[in-house]
Order: sequence, then C-alpha cells, then structure tokens
Amino acid sequence: MKRSSLAACAAGAVLAVLAAPTAEASVSKSKPSTWSCAFDNWCTKNTRSGPGGAAVYRWFTGDFDDTLIRQGSSKWGLAHIKQGGSYRNKHNHPYDSYAIKLWDKALNNFARGAYGHRYPDSSTFTWHFGRGNKKKTMCVITDDRHLKYNHVDYGLWGIRTAYWVKGHVGWKGCGGSD
Repeated sequence: MKRSSLAACAAGAVLAVLAAPTAEASVSKSKPSTWSCAFDNWCTKNTRSGPGGAAVYRWFTGDFDDTLIRQGSSKWGLAHIKQGGSYRNKHNHPYDSYAIKLWDKALNNFARGAYGHRYPDSSTFTWHFGRGNKKKTMCVITDDRHLKYNHVDYGLWGIRTAYWVKGHVGWKGCGGSD
C-alpha cells in the first residue's frame, strides 16, 4: 500500500473518532451524570437508591424527562412486574433486556396519542411493536410522586408497572390489563 493511502486512512480514522458523539446510554445501572427529573432541581439532586424496595434497578434518560425503576414490591416496580402485575399474568409482563428496551422506547415516544395522564401524578407511555396478527403495545406507567420508604424520602418513585396489550392502541388503551 502506498504511503499516501496509509496517511489518508489514518487521517480518516482520526476524523471518525473525533466525530463520534460520546452520548450516554439511555438505560443504565448507575445514575447518569445527565439524569434529571424534569424541572425539579430537588428531585434531580436527591433521587437516589435506597434499601429494599427503594433500591434503583435501572435509570432511564429520555428526550424530555428522565425516570427510573426501583425494585419495588408486589404493588409496584420490578417486583410487581415479575409477579405478573395485579392479576398475576406473567405472560404480558416481560422484564428481560428486550422488554427494557421497549420500556425505553415507550418513555421516549411522544407521538400523538402515545402519552397521557390516566391518574393524578402519573403518566402512561406506549410503544407499538409486532406486525399483522401479532400487533402489541407496550404500556409503561410512571408515578411522579416522591417515594417515602421507612420515613426517608428517596426522591422520584419512577415506573410503577409495564406490560403489553394486544393491538396497537394509544395510552387510553392501556387501562385494566395490569
């Protein structure tokens, strides 16, 4: 190979490295430095992992708001999802890495009809997946209140539950399946 070709390849590699953004992943096991729960500085600075159900399982950074999922209990969080929700339906409550990616997509989906508020201090997010007869919608419900566990405030509550429903529906179609 000629010297000019090698120099051009080396220069191209350097430019490629310099041009690559250093963005953080949108789902992480530790609190990202850019994590922020909306415009509430107290929540951003003081949301932290705690003992038992208050322990944070994953942190999610989004385009608009950031959230998290805690270990939780039979009524909310990861433990609630693992048991299959309120109706113990494990079939539509996945929590593997593929499901977590779908939760992330739902949390960042601000298409018309994909996001709304069914209950006070909560938000419902959706993401459509599958095709044909296998169309499904991932529903993620978050709680915007502060979690008080053993008389200590650990900040943002986070994801209460996540499950899929049949068909491609909007946020209003996510009711009653948990």
